[in-house]
Amino acid sequence: MTEKITLIHSHQTPSAFLTFQAAKELGIPSIFTVHGTYYPKSELLRVLPLANKIICVSPPIQLFIQQLTDQPTIVIPNGIDTTRYSPSDSSDLKVQLGIPKDSFVLLYSSRIAWTKANICMIFLKACKDLKLSDIPNLNVVVVGGGPRFKEIKDITDTIHRSSTDNFINLVGERLDLQHYYSLADCVIGTGRVALEAMACGKPVIAAGSHGYFGLVEEHNFEDAWHCYFGDHGSLKPCSRFTMANDIRSSLSPSDRLLKAGSASREWMLKKFDIKFSVANLLECYKTLIKG
Repeated sequence: MTEKITLIHSHQTPSAFLTFQAAKELGIPSIFTVHGTYYPKSELLRVLPLANKIICVSPPIQLFIQQLTDQPTIVIPNGIDTTRYSPSDSSDLKVQLGIPKDSFVLLYSSRIAWTKANICMIFLKACKDLKLSDIPNLNVVVVGGGPRFKEIKDITDTIHRSSTDNFINLVGERLDLQHYYSLADCVIGTGRVALEAMACGKPVIAAGSHGYFGLVEEHNFEDAWHCYFGDHGSLKPCSRFTMANDIRSSLSPSDRLLKAGSASREWMLKKFDIKFSVANLLECYKTLIKG
């Protein structure tokens, strides 16, 4: 059976160039999605003119791309399955990890590579300061793997030697992240991690590849979104002391984190539910195919 190809959609610059070039010659519409600023500029400048439409996953990415091309762009955020990523009980997982019931739990999740590994190290050093002073019942969970995981393990071992207990859990890569978000009182993350954690009703302290944003609350939701939670924009550089101070201040008043988490869940349902992203994506496809 012969199928007619009517549209091509890609987000990989090396493979996309030849494909998009052939599609242009054949009159097949094509879409290129940009997920970050990490693409080599030379490759982007080859691919972007060939695409009929460019999807950007955040407003700062759209601004970045508009400086490189006159091709039409549209922002379609990464959609979150708010049924899968939703508030749930984590008591069994806490027992499994040996985390006491009365612990204050911070979670960091990312690929342990490049800048994200540096942020993880800053986070762990901030947690060491807090454990020894303000939050003695602090427990930490780090989810993720990558080429710099050994560095994270080494710094964790060093911190534990100066602590009364081994309060940092390195769990490696996981496919059931929603369960790990649920055991946290606060999540440190960026990009999709921030969106998933907020969908689970968890407050987020945003820190990403671009820099630091801080605690995401109802009054600054849009500002955080326009930074993509520190990955595509930021307010300041990320530091151990800034992060420790923000974690410390997030505990006062006592219901601040609970309010931030609840409002985060409501915001996710209104703006980032996957059904909205899929609908916008399908509309984009239909427009190009009809054209």
